[in-house]
Amino acid sequence: MVDPCLGTRVELFLCGRDLIDQDVFSKSDPYCIVYMQSGQAGQYSEIGRTEVKTNSLNPNWSTTVQVDFLFEKKQNLQFVIKDSDQDNSEKLGEAFTSLGEIIGNRGSKILDLTKKGKLIVRAEEIKNIDDILTFKLKGEHLDEKDWFGKSDPYLIIYRSLDSNTWTEVFKSEVIKDTTNPLWNQFSIPVQKLCNGDMKKPIKIECYDWDTIGSDELIGTAIVDLEHLSQHGWRFELQTPEKKLKGQNAGEIVVMDIIVKRHLSFIDYLRAGVQLNFCVAVDFTGSNGAYTSQYSLHYTNPQKPNQYERAILEIGSILEAYDTDRFFPIFGFGGVPNGESEANHCFPLTFDKSNPYVVGAQGLLDAYRKALPLVELSGPTLFKHIIENVITVARSQPPHVGYHVLLILTDGEIMDMSDTISNIIDASQLPISIIIIGVGSANFSSMERLDCDRGVLTDMRGISASRDIVQFVPFIRFGGNPAALASEVLKEVPKQLTDFMSKIGYFPPAPAPVPIEEFHAQNIPVQNVPHGP
Repeated sequence: MVDPCLGTRVELFLCGRDLIDQDVFSKSDPYCIVYMQSGQAGQYSEIGRTEVKTNSLNPNWSTTVQVDFLFEKKQNLQFVIKDSDQDNSEKLGEAFTSLGEIIGNRGSKILDLTKKGKLIVRAEEIKNIDDILTFKLKGEHLDEKDWFGKSDPYLIIYRSLDSNTWTEVFKSEVIKDTTNPLWNQFSIPVQKLCNGDMKKPIKIECYDWDTIGSDELIGTAIVDLEHLSQHGWRFELQTPEKKLKGQNAGEIVVMDIIVKRHLSFIDYLRAGVQLNFCVAVDFTGSNGAYTSQYSLHYTNPQKPNQYERAILEIGSILEAYDTDRFFPIFGFGGVPNGESEANHCFPLTFDKSNPYVVGAQGLLDAYRKALPLVELSGPTLFKHIIENVITVARSQPPHVGYHVLLILTDGEIMDMSDTISNIIDASQLPISIIIIGVGSANFSSMERLDCDRGVLTDMRGISASRDIVQFVPFIRFGGNPAALASEVLKEVPKQLTDFMSKIGYFPPAPAPVPIEEFHAQNIPVQNVPHGP
């Protein structure tokens, strides 16, 4: 079972551009208040505000606003800019967006203000530094400290607490009788070594181990991670006496350095990984004709059916993470208009060359328009739908996009063995599968597809390399589609990061939004803050 994705703390950096000027004898003194909505239709509550920027129509506020980012929820934000010289009810402008839309746009978004001007919002993750460094160090020409031999050297590495205080973070093994020791490879977290500060001083001491009496210092070096992380870098060991003579007590060489990076979901989104959302809808006969009020496909403007609610709720969250918002939608188990037998993967656009629609509303519209154009049939097969997504995923480099397949079905599947094999194949690819059981059927066998009870293994004896399936029945959430979406989406961020780590994709430092995008909208961006 994949651990649920806990909220990630992010920091919002805010800048105004070309704000309206409401002061008579000077420019406005703007500040920005940030509100978040509680639930889909709840009230907006303040979560933070910036400082006042005096006489500025292009403020770069230094006070940031921190908020917990939850991928599986839609977190609506309101930004209100006011003038401190005016009555508190007077707004210079306001704008609305969601936290997901900011993060899904590689961490930055430009918002049009209601009266005049723009608001630039950047979101950056407040990171816990959890990269791990693996070193292999070698000593060369160390001083001989033993009377009848060479030296028995070992290393102690210290972290700086302040200018005069050091704390030990690592001690190596002793290498006997040598002045050219090669110590065993060792690992140490970056946070433990220097708290992520590449220029923070690190002290390394080399001692000669003695069986009798105190160990004797061979030499000391003060380095930093910026240099220590360079393969082949060497540094001198010194003592006060040696330094006065212009000599050294030997050298330490970085023979090997490996950085194991632990990138977050936000890191991958900012590096350009796209979430590609795909929907598949069950058109088997057990749903009932859409014209009957007892049908699972029955549409009522005042009461959306379970298919509609799931499509809209999950789609409205995921659309924030796909920049073009083009989503394919398919049907299975029905006979499309113009065909003579059941099709188990047909586009609800009825255009085989273009199964795409725009956004969550486009998905919903396509589903509704398809209802009178598809004859319900059967059986219920997942094989073809999953194979379609596998084909798309294999056609692209694995780090370009991550595919989330939503399957909505009203009953048990008839191709369990094939489906399990397909899921196992998909576990090797950038794919997550969400299955929602619609209606009140017995879905007990469907639980088998979710690896919460153990590793999924097929008839070939091949096992899934990771858990990619989340199955839930709609009725478990008592008609609360927001809770349903939260449950089925919460594992996706970890599934994505696990896959990228598995294939060894660790992109460089998260890329900011290209500056050309700001120039394209004629917004001056000099000195726009973007975090430390």
